[in-house]
Amino acid sequence: MAAIANIVLADAQGTPVNHTFEPARAQADYALWEDRSSAYYIGYNKLSLTLKRPVGGKGNTANRNLRCMVKLETPKLEVVTNSTISGIAPAPTVSYRPVVETIYTLPERCSLQDRKDIRKYNYNLQNNQFVIDLVESFTSAY
Repeated sequence: MAAIANIVLADAQGTPVNHTFEPARAQADYALWEDRSSAYYIGYNKLSLTLKRPVGGKGNTANRNLRCMVKLETPKLEVVTNSTISGIAPAPTVSYRPVVETIYTLPERCSLQDRKDIRKYNYNLQNNQFVIDLVESFTSAY
């Protein structure tokens, strides 16, 4: 198992900016990284990796799939002015929160090559023009 370390991701600005996600929490099947470039915790970008292992059971209740989830969220803070009646700046609040969740459902029986293939397909799919148009321009592939 790899030691947990920083993850650096570039954004899509005209001049890309690298964002360093630092380890915040790690436990058996969950790890969380935070990009602490925001002045407020509520505005930290967060990246998490989760592994859900198969659960036992008999017959129809058995689930022999592993679920691997990658989640990235980039909250945007509300723009506020400091011109309140009391003169005290209001607490920061989240205006909206873009989120992406990628979930891999991997049967226990699938081979290493199956897992490599599905990850690589997904990697390449994210750079496909249909997906780019869908996410960036809300254009359906019709």
